[in-house]
Amino acid sequence: MDYASLNHDISPVAEGVSDAWRRALSRLGDYTALVVRALNLRPTAVSLYAQTERHLLVRISTPGEHLILRIAPEDNLAAHSFFVRTMSGQALPSARIIQRDLSRTLVPFAYVLESFVPGVPAVTLSEPHLLRGAGRQAGRALRRMHRVSTPGAGRPTPAGRWPQLAWPVVLQQIGAQFAPPPADALLFGEAERAVLTTLLDDERLAISQPVLMHGAFGPAVARCTAGMHVHLEAIEAPGRWVAGDGLFDLACGLCPVYPAPWREGLLDGYTAAGPLTPAEQERLPLLQLLAWSWLACYHYMRAEPYAAARDEALRLLETIVAA
Repeated sequence: MDYASLNHDISPVAEGVSDAWRRALSRLGDYTALVVRALNLRPTAVSLYAQTERHLLVRISTPGEHLILRIAPEDNLAAHSFFVRTMSGQALPSARIIQRDLSRTLVPFAYVLESFVPGVPAVTLSEPHLLRGAGRQAGRALRRMHRVSTPGAGRPTPAGRWPQLAWPVVLQQIGAQFAPPPADALLFGEAERAVLTTLLDDERLAISQPVLMHGAFGPAVARCTAGMHVHLEAIEAPGRWVAGDGLFDLACGLCPVYPAPWREGLLDGYTAAGPLTPAEQERLPLLQLLAWSWLACYHYMRAEPYAAARDEALRLLETIVAA
Protein backbone atom coordinates (compact mmCIF):
# COMPACT_ATOMS: atom_id res chain seq x y z
CA MET A 1 0.00 0.00 0.00
CA ASP A 2 1.38 3.38 -1.05
CA TYR A 3 0.73 5.64 1.92
CA ALA A 4 3.43 8.12 0.89
CA SER A 5 1.12 9.63 -1.72
CA LEU A 6 -0.95 11.10 1.13
CA ASN A 7 1.97 13.20 2.38
CA HIS A 8 1.67 16.87 1.40
CA ASP A 9 4.54 19.22 2.17
CA ILE A 10 3.43 22.76 3.03
CA SER A 11 5.88 25.64 2.82
CA PRO A 12 6.88 27.04 6.23
CA VAL A 13 6.00 30.52 4.96
CA ALA A 14 2.50 29.54 3.82
CA GLU A 15 -0.02 31.88 5.43
CA GLY A 16 -2.94 30.57 7.46
CA VAL A 17 -1.40 27.14 8.11
CA SER A 18 -0.55 26.30 11.71
CA ASP A 19 2.29 24.02 12.75
CA ALA A 20 -0.21 21.32 13.70
CA TRP A 21 -1.82 21.37 10.25
CA ARG A 22 1.55 21.49 8.51
CA ARG A 23 2.78 18.49 10.49
CA ALA A 24 -0.42 16.50 9.89
CA LEU A 25 -0.38 17.16 6.14
CA SER A 26 3.34 16.48 5.67
CA ARG A 27 3.11 13.09 7.38
CA LEU A 28 -0.50 12.20 6.62
CA GLY A 29 0.49 8.94 4.93
CA ASP A 30 2.79 7.91 7.77
CA TYR A 31 0.14 8.61 10.39
CA THR A 32 -2.57 6.85 8.36
CA ALA A 33 -0.36 3.76 8.12
CA LEU A 34 0.08 3.74 11.92
CA VAL A 35 -3.67 3.92 12.51
CA VAL A 36 -4.44 1.28 9.88
CA ARG A 37 -1.95 -1.16 11.40
CA ALA A 38 -3.16 -0.48 14.95
CA LEU A 39 -6.72 -1.31 13.88
CA ASN A 40 -5.58 -4.38 11.94
CA LEU A 41 -7.24 -3.21 8.73
CA ARG A 42 -6.41 -4.67 5.31
CA PRO A 43 -7.06 -1.82 2.89
CA THR A 44 -6.96 -2.13 -0.87
CA ALA A 45 -6.65 1.64 -1.41
CA VAL A 46 -6.30 4.88 0.54
CA SER A 47 -6.91 8.44 -0.66
CA LEU A 48 -7.41 11.94 0.65
CA TYR A 49 -11.21 12.25 0.49
CA ALA A 50 -11.69 15.83 1.69
CA GLN A 51 -10.27 18.64 3.78
CA THR A 52 -12.58 20.82 5.87
CA GLU A 53 -11.86 23.82 8.06
CA ARG A 54 -11.16 21.57 11.03
CA HIS A 55 -10.58 18.04 9.74
CA LEU A 56 -8.78 15.88 7.21
CA LEU A 57 -10.75 12.94 5.80
CA VAL A 58 -8.91 9.92 4.45
CA ARG A 59 -10.97 7.27 2.65
CA ILE A 60 -9.80 3.73 3.40
CA SER A 61 -11.14 1.12 1.00
CA THR A 62 -11.35 -2.50 2.13
CA PRO A 63 -12.70 -5.51 0.20
CA GLY A 64 -16.07 -5.12 1.89
CA GLU A 65 -16.61 -1.40 2.44
CA HIS A 66 -15.24 2.14 2.45
CA LEU A 67 -14.25 3.77 5.74
CA ILE A 68 -13.43 7.37 6.62
CA LEU A 69 -10.51 8.23 8.89
CA ARG A 70 -11.28 11.66 10.36
CA ILE A 71 -8.17 13.46 11.57
CA ALA A 72 -8.27 16.64 13.66
CA PRO A 73 -4.93 18.48 13.73
CA GLU A 74 -6.24 20.98 16.31
CA ASP A 75 -9.79 19.98 17.33
CA ASN A 76 -10.16 17.30 20.03
CA LEU A 77 -13.15 15.65 18.26
CA ALA A 78 -15.05 15.36 21.56
CA ALA A 79 -18.08 17.26 20.23
CA HIS A 80 -18.01 15.42 16.92
CA SER A 81 -17.83 12.02 18.63
CA PHE A 82 -20.65 12.86 21.03
CA PHE A 83 -22.88 14.06 18.20
CA VAL A 84 -22.31 11.06 15.93
CA ARG A 85 -22.59 8.47 18.70
CA THR A 86 -25.79 10.05 20.03
CA MET A 87 -27.28 10.24 16.54
CA SER A 88 -26.47 6.57 15.93
CA GLY A 89 -27.87 5.58 19.31
CA GLN A 90 -31.16 7.29 18.48
CA ALA A 91 -31.35 5.71 15.01
CA LEU A 92 -31.03 9.15 13.43
CA PRO A 93 -29.36 9.55 10.01
CA SER A 94 -25.62 9.73 10.60
CA ALA A 95 -22.33 7.97 10.09
CA ARG A 96 -21.38 5.17 12.47
CA ILE A 97 -18.25 5.39 14.62
CA ILE A 98 -16.15 2.23 14.40
CA GLN A 99 -13.16 3.32 16.46
CA ARG A 100 -11.90 6.53 18.03
CA ASP A 101 -8.87 7.77 19.92
CA LEU A 102 -8.98 11.25 21.44
CA SER A 103 -5.91 10.70 23.63
CA ARG A 104 -3.27 11.66 21.00
CA THR A 105 -1.00 8.85 22.17
CA LEU A 106 -0.56 6.82 18.98
CA VAL A 107 -0.41 9.87 16.72
CA PRO A 108 -0.21 13.58 17.65
CA PHE A 109 -3.89 14.28 16.99
CA ALA A 110 -7.34 12.93 17.76
CA TYR A 111 -8.91 10.67 15.17
CA VAL A 112 -12.16 8.83 14.54
CA LEU A 113 -12.79 5.94 12.14
CA GLU A 114 -16.30 6.15 10.68
CA SER A 115 -18.48 4.35 8.20
CA PHE A 116 -18.53 5.95 4.75
CA VAL A 117 -21.75 7.82 3.92
CA PRO A 118 -22.68 7.86 0.22
CA GLY A 119 -24.37 10.69 -1.61
CA VAL A 120 -23.89 14.42 -2.07
CA PRO A 121 -24.66 17.49 0.04
CA ALA A 122 -28.23 18.71 -0.41
CA VAL A 123 -26.89 22.11 -1.43
CA THR A 124 -25.73 20.57 -4.72
CA LEU A 125 -29.22 19.33 -5.71
CA SER A 126 -30.48 21.40 -8.64
CA GLU A 127 -34.06 20.11 -8.93
CA PRO A 128 -36.41 22.10 -6.65
CA HIS A 129 -38.55 19.07 -5.77
CA LEU A 130 -35.48 17.10 -4.70
CA LEU A 131 -34.16 20.00 -2.63
CA ARG A 132 -37.57 20.45 -1.01
CA GLY A 133 -37.72 16.74 -0.24
CA ALA A 134 -34.23 16.82 1.29
CA GLY A 135 -35.23 19.80 3.42
CA ARG A 136 -38.39 18.06 4.59
CA GLN A 137 -36.50 14.93 5.65
CA ALA A 138 -33.83 17.02 7.35
CA GLY A 139 -36.52 18.95 9.21
CA ARG A 140 -38.06 15.76 10.56
CA ALA A 141 -34.63 14.52 11.63
CA LEU A 142 -33.89 17.82 13.37
CA ARG A 143 -37.17 17.67 15.29
CA ARG A 144 -36.25 14.20 16.56
CA MET A 145 -32.72 15.36 17.44
CA HIS A 146 -34.10 18.22 19.47
CA ARG A 147 -36.02 15.83 21.71
CA VAL A 148 -32.76 14.25 22.93
CA SER A 149 -31.62 15.80 26.22
CA THR A 150 -27.92 16.42 26.91
CA PRO A 151 -26.01 16.70 30.22
CA GLY A 152 -25.18 20.35 29.56
CA ALA A 153 -24.91 23.10 27.00
CA GLY A 154 -21.94 23.55 24.69
CA ARG A 155 -19.62 20.59 24.19
CA PRO A 156 -18.11 17.82 26.32
CA THR A 157 -14.44 17.46 27.16
CA PRO A 158 -12.46 14.53 25.69
CA ALA A 159 -13.01 12.78 29.03
CA GLY A 160 -16.77 13.08 28.58
CA ARG A 161 -17.39 15.75 31.22
CA TRP A 162 -19.65 18.72 30.57
CA PRO A 163 -18.57 22.19 31.76
CA GLN A 164 -21.55 23.94 33.32
CA LEU A 165 -22.05 26.71 30.78
CA ALA A 166 -25.23 28.73 30.42
CA TRP A 167 -26.82 28.67 26.98
CA PRO A 168 -26.34 32.46 26.44
CA VAL A 169 -22.61 31.97 27.02
CA VAL A 170 -22.54 29.22 24.38
CA LEU A 171 -24.48 31.46 22.00
CA GLN A 172 -21.88 34.19 22.51
CA GLN A 173 -19.12 31.71 21.66
CA ILE A 174 -20.95 30.63 18.51
CA GLY A 175 -21.29 34.26 17.47
CA ALA A 176 -17.60 34.92 18.08
CA GLN A 177 -16.74 32.00 15.78
CA PHE A 178 -19.15 32.85 12.95
CA ALA A 179 -18.80 36.63 13.02
CA PRO A 180 -15.43 37.70 14.43
CA PRO A 181 -14.18 41.28 14.08
CA PRO A 182 -13.84 43.06 11.74
CA ALA A 183 -16.42 41.22 9.61
CA ASP A 184 -19.28 42.21 11.92
CA ALA A 185 -18.32 45.88 11.73
CA LEU A 186 -18.11 45.75 7.94
CA LEU A 187 -21.69 44.54 7.56
CA PHE A 188 -23.48 46.07 10.55
CA GLY A 189 -23.36 49.48 12.18
CA GLU A 190 -22.47 50.18 15.79
CA ALA A 191 -26.11 50.55 16.88
CA GLU A 192 -27.08 47.30 15.17
CA ARG A 193 -24.21 45.40 16.79
CA ALA A 194 -25.25 46.81 20.16
CA VAL A 195 -28.77 45.41 19.69
CA LEU A 196 -27.34 41.98 18.84
CA THR A 197 -25.13 42.04 21.93
CA THR A 198 -28.05 43.05 24.15
CA LEU A 199 -30.19 40.31 22.64
CA LEU A 200 -27.84 37.65 24.02
CA ASP A 201 -29.07 38.56 27.53
CA ASP A 202 -32.75 38.47 26.58
CA GLU A 203 -34.61 36.26 29.04
CA ARG A 204 -36.76 34.91 26.22
CA LEU A 205 -33.72 32.97 24.97
CA ALA A 206 -33.40 31.05 28.24
CA ILE A 207 -33.95 27.28 28.09
CA SER A 208 -34.56 24.85 30.93
CA GLN A 209 -32.99 21.75 29.33
CA PRO A 210 -30.23 21.64 26.68
CA VAL A 211 -30.80 19.22 23.82
CA LEU A 212 -28.73 17.68 21.05
CA MET A 213 -28.10 20.20 18.28
CA HIS A 214 -25.93 20.36 15.19
CA GLY A 215 -24.51 23.82 15.77
CA ALA A 216 -23.74 24.69 12.12
CA PHE A 217 -26.77 23.42 10.25
CA GLY A 218 -27.57 24.02 6.58
CA PRO A 219 -28.03 22.15 3.30
CA ALA A 220 -24.27 21.58 3.01
CA VAL A 221 -24.33 19.14 5.97
CA ALA A 222 -27.36 17.13 4.80
CA ARG A 223 -25.93 14.26 2.73
CA CYS A 224 -28.41 12.73 0.32
CA THR A 225 -28.68 10.18 -2.45
CA ALA A 226 -30.94 11.23 -5.28
CA GLY A 227 -32.50 9.72 -8.38
CA MET A 228 -36.21 9.89 -9.08
CA HIS A 229 -36.55 10.57 -5.34
CA VAL A 230 -34.22 11.86 -2.66
CA HIS A 231 -33.16 10.12 0.55
CA LEU A 232 -31.40 11.75 3.50
CA GLU A 233 -28.44 9.52 4.34
CA ALA A 234 -26.85 11.51 7.15
CA ILE A 235 -26.55 14.84 8.90
CA GLU A 236 -22.80 15.30 9.14
CA ALA A 237 -20.07 17.79 10.12
CA PRO A 238 -21.48 19.10 13.43
CA GLY A 239 -20.25 22.46 14.68
CA ARG A 240 -18.00 23.12 17.65
CA TRP A 241 -21.00 23.26 20.02
CA VAL A 242 -23.49 20.38 19.92
CA ALA A 243 -25.84 21.01 22.82
CA GLY A 244 -28.16 23.88 23.61
CA ASP A 245 -31.37 25.22 22.08
CA GLY A 246 -32.32 23.07 19.09
CA LEU A 247 -34.22 25.97 17.54
CA PHE A 248 -30.86 27.51 16.71
CA ASP A 249 -30.39 24.74 14.12
CA LEU A 250 -33.75 25.58 12.56
CA ALA A 251 -32.87 29.27 12.53
CA CYS A 252 -29.59 28.50 10.73
CA GLY A 253 -31.26 26.18 8.24
CA LEU A 254 -33.84 28.86 7.37
CA CYS A 255 -31.15 31.42 6.51
CA PRO A 256 -32.17 33.41 3.39
CA VAL A 257 -28.89 32.59 1.63
CA TYR A 258 -30.26 29.09 1.05
CA PRO A 259 -32.71 28.25 -1.77
CA ALA A 260 -36.42 28.70 -1.06
CA PRO A 261 -37.33 25.03 -1.76
CA TRP A 262 -34.89 23.90 0.93
CA ARG A 263 -36.26 26.38 3.47
CA GLU A 264 -39.87 25.51 2.68
CA GLY A 265 -39.22 21.79 3.02
CA LEU A 266 -37.19 22.24 6.21
CA LEU A 267 -39.91 24.17 8.03
CA ASP A 268 -42.60 21.82 6.76
CA GLY A 269 -40.69 18.76 7.97
CA TYR A 270 -39.83 20.33 11.32
CA THR A 271 -43.44 21.16 12.10
CA ALA A 272 -44.90 17.94 10.60
CA ALA A 273 -45.15 16.26 14.01
CA GLY A 274 -46.87 19.30 15.51
CA PRO A 275 -46.74 23.10 15.39
CA LEU A 276 -44.19 25.10 17.29
CA THR A 277 -45.16 25.82 20.87
CA PRO A 278 -45.90 29.45 21.88
CA ALA A 279 -42.49 29.62 23.59
CA GLU A 280 -40.76 28.31 20.44
CA GLN A 281 -42.66 30.78 18.28
CA GLU A 282 -41.38 33.58 20.52
CA ARG A 283 -37.76 32.39 20.52
CA LEU A 284 -37.39 31.53 16.85
CA PRO A 285 -37.33 35.12 15.47
CA LEU A 286 -34.72 36.10 18.05
CA LEU A 287 -32.52 33.16 17.12
CA GLN A 288 -33.08 33.88 13.42
CA LEU A 289 -31.85 37.43 13.92
CA LEU A 290 -28.68 36.22 15.62
CA ALA A 291 -28.07 33.32 13.23
CA TRP A 292 -28.71 35.30 10.05
CA SER A 293 -26.49 38.18 11.19
CA TRP A 294 -23.65 35.81 12.05
CA LEU A 295 -24.07 33.74 8.88
CA ALA A 296 -24.01 36.90 6.77
CA CYS A 297 -20.58 37.65 8.24
CA TYR A 298 -19.48 34.04 7.84
CA HIS A 299 -20.34 33.96 4.13
CA TYR A 300 -18.93 37.44 3.59
CA MET A 301 -15.53 36.37 4.95
CA ARG A 302 -15.52 33.49 2.47
CA ALA A 303 -16.52 35.61 -0.53
CA GLU A 304 -19.85 33.75 -0.76
CA PRO A 305 -23.30 35.32 -1.31
CA TYR A 306 -24.31 37.03 1.92
CA ALA A 307 -26.55 39.99 1.03
CA ALA A 308 -29.85 38.12 1.48
CA ALA A 309 -28.93 37.11 5.03
CA ARG A 310 -27.76 40.63 5.93
CA ASP A 311 -30.84 42.32 4.47
CA GLU A 312 -33.30 39.96 6.15
CA ALA A 313 -31.40 40.27 9.45
CA LEU A 314 -31.70 44.07 9.27
CA ARG A 315 -35.41 43.82 8.47
CA LEU A 316 -35.96 41.41 11.35
CA LEU A 317 -33.93 43.63 13.66
CA GLU A 318 -36.20 46.61 12.90
CA THR A 319 -39.29 44.49 13.51
CA ILE A 320 -38.06 43.14 16.84
CA VAL A 321 -36.87 46.54 18.07
CA ALA A 322 -40.18 48.12 17.08
CA ALA A 323 -42.08 45.39 18.93
